[in-house]
Amino acid sequence: MFDTGLLTLCLKTTASSNGAMPVETLSQYGRAFYGERTVSYSRMYEARGADCQIDKLVRVPFDTQIRPDSYVILEGGDEYRVDAVSPVIVRRDVRAVELTLIRLDELLDLEVTT
Repeated sequence: MFDTGLLTLCLKTTASSNGAMPVETLSQYGRAFYGERTVSYSRMYEARGADCQIDKLVRVPFDTQIRPDSYVILEGGDEYRVDAVSPVIVRRDVRAVELTLIRLDELLDLEVTT
């Protein structure tokens, strides 16, 4: 179920030192195993109707502290912005969270700090 890989959860932060130009960085706040899901036609159709695009859909364990303003870096280095967070029930005793991801048009030249 969560066998595709390990993703890194990040938040965008702005930092500056001694009056220098502010620099945006990604600060890591968690990691989670994920499973890649197929984007259904109905979900894709609704997204296009709302003039947005869904690039990837992944499922992570329910206990992961996902924030809606998060960024996700997958194992291959691809960067995505979390567009929607949807809790789902996989089985009677297993809950998960589906993340709708939108690929960043320009890869942010951001440094991941912990």
